[in-house]
Amino acid sequence: MSFTRYKVCLQFIVTFAVLACVPTLYFLNEHAKIDKRALQTVEQNNIHKLEYAKAELQVSIDQIITAASSLSNNGLLHQAILNPTQENLENVSYLWLLVAKTQGVYSQLRFIDSQGMEKIRVNTSELRSEIVAPYDLQYKGDRKYFAYAQSLKRNQVGTYGIDLESERGQIVYPLTLGYRVIVPIELGGKRQGYFVANLDLKRIYKSLAYKRNTNNLPTIFSGNGYYILPNDGTRILGNIIDEHKEYSLSKQYPSLWRRIQLTNSGTVKEGDSWFSFIKTDITHTSTKEPLIFVLESDLSDIRPIADEERSELNTQAVFLLIIIALITFSFVTWNYNHEKNSMASKIARAAMNGMSAVVITDHNNRIIQVNEQFTKSSGYTLDQVKGKQPTVFSSGRHNQEFYMNMWKALETKGIWEGEVVNKRRDGSLITEILRIQTVTDKQGTIQFYVASFIDISHRKELEDQLRELSEKDPLSGLWNRRKFDTEIVSHSQRIKRYPDSEHVSLALIDIDHFKRVNDKYGHDIGDKVIGEVAQTLSTHLRETDIIARIGGEEFAIIMPHTSLDEAEVVVNRLRIAVNIESDLNITVSGGVTDICSKPGDSYKRADIALYESKTLGRNQVNVMASAEANSIA
Repeated sequence: MSFTRYKVCLQFIVTFAVLACVPTLYFLNEHAKIDKRALQTVEQNNIHKLEYAKAELQVSIDQIITAASSLSNNGLLHQAILNPTQENLENVSYLWLLVAKTQGVYSQLRFIDSQGMEKIRVNTSELRSEIVAPYDLQYKGDRKYFAYAQSLKRNQVGTYGIDLESERGQIVYPLTLGYRVIVPIELGGKRQGYFVANLDLKRIYKSLAYKRNTNNLPTIFSGNGYYILPNDGTRILGNIIDEHKEYSLSKQYPSLWRRIQLTNSGTVKEGDSWFSFIKTDITHTSTKEPLIFVLESDLSDIRPIADEERSELNTQAVFLLIIIALITFSFVTWNYNHEKNSMASKIARAAMNGMSAVVITDHNNRIIQVNEQFTKSSGYTLDQVKGKQPTVFSSGRHNQEFYMNMWKALETKGIWEGEVVNKRRDGSLITEILRIQTVTDKQGTIQFYVASFIDISHRKELEDQLRELSEKDPLSGLWNRRKFDTEIVSHSQRIKRYPDSEHVSLALIDIDHFKRVNDKYGHDIGDKVIGEVAQTLSTHLRETDIIARIGGEEFAIIMPHTSLDEAEVVVNRLRIAVNIESDLNITVSGGVTDICSKPGDSYKRADIALYESKTLGRNQVNVMASAEANSIA
């Protein structure tokens, strides 16, 4: 007896070692690759953030230039130029002050006459905005940008910079970047002067952060490698400020600088950090010197990704080793019994008394035998199903193509394995891991089909519950950003495949002045407001609509089979419903667009439309169609 136990244990150890050898080598190899894959993931994420910042900067510059052209052609300005009374000049000043406060992208708005003298000037910043008094207006005829302005042709919009702002011949401290949009103004066949808009690059820079997270802000360098917009706002323009000349890519990060000279984008390791970069040009600029966007990552960015992958890989390894152990145990047990019993009796016991439910059918696929586990799992006894085909268990969850592929595999390979949803006797559904094998005679003709399955219904229910929990926002009860991203990608793919038949709209809704609610009533009331808005949206939308909370007070709605005009009506109805059902007079703003084949473009259009609603006074809905975006582009 002792010898037999020793033999069985030794057989188990040897069999387990042989079966586990190849998987073990695989997992060791995968562990060695984890850091490299994590670095690739961080690099891809950084390049994506840099591409976002690059596109966002270009869009902002284009919008500002368009706005500057409109301001230069404004009738109030022309009237003030031709008839510079105090009233006319004040009207223009107040208009510019309103525009500067609303748009938040200017540091100065000025009209300079053809001799270089400021006639109207508005200064603005995040903290203060003012109309400059006439006695404080300055002569700018000796500035280089004025000479550049004089070279502009009629109706030509020019830009000048990037340099440092100066007042009365002295550089302004703290150091302020200067970038100007200049439009010549000609009235009555004569050049009257120039409209000059100085951009507040620091405020524009803050809008470049991916998902509005300041940690995603890149450092921006000039084409010759000097700081323009660093995160800390210091060390800028070493090519102009002698004290800053040591702060440049070539001197601080020589490896990165060498790589930048060779390619337009990439990632370089310098010291203990990785630097991802991308080069671009600001269009409309007076020079072709590129800008360089750089984003730094260190081990703290890579380690969580690597740790998560290691954890997942370890889980898979443990799970696989358990399976191998079970297979080994089954084999050793089978071999032990084989020595005591004939092959026929061993097969019969293994098939009919095992843990799996077993169904045996004849060559006409009619049931001839089942085991006790089958009865426990399905509720059917042998007498109730004998002579019938297994189609009596069909749940209707699988189409004809599914069963055709199953029979094709049985005919060609003699075996089929897969996951199947069937129906128990009481009508409830059972999810099975099903394995079907054919038994043939010496001529290869199929005589029997042996099907065995394991009930995994409980495990599937747990998986579905966990999946829903991972995709639900706990505060609002709506879907979260992860679920939204999955859904918009799915709809975009369908639209890409069926562009003429799919009509899906996207809406972004943001609670107006939500910070005031938190500040005035507290965060508990703020959370309650979010829940009430979520409830209103859910109540007034269809079950087929996807509603998600994707930010603090921001919601997204995907409306299948809905045109853009219908979506606008729906969102306006939601806007009104939110206000009516709110005890705190809550209002929302919305942006609507049609979903195209590119989910990122669809989201950006909706975000632009939402921003326009906010800019125009809130409590309204604006629409930006994909066709409109394409025409602008």
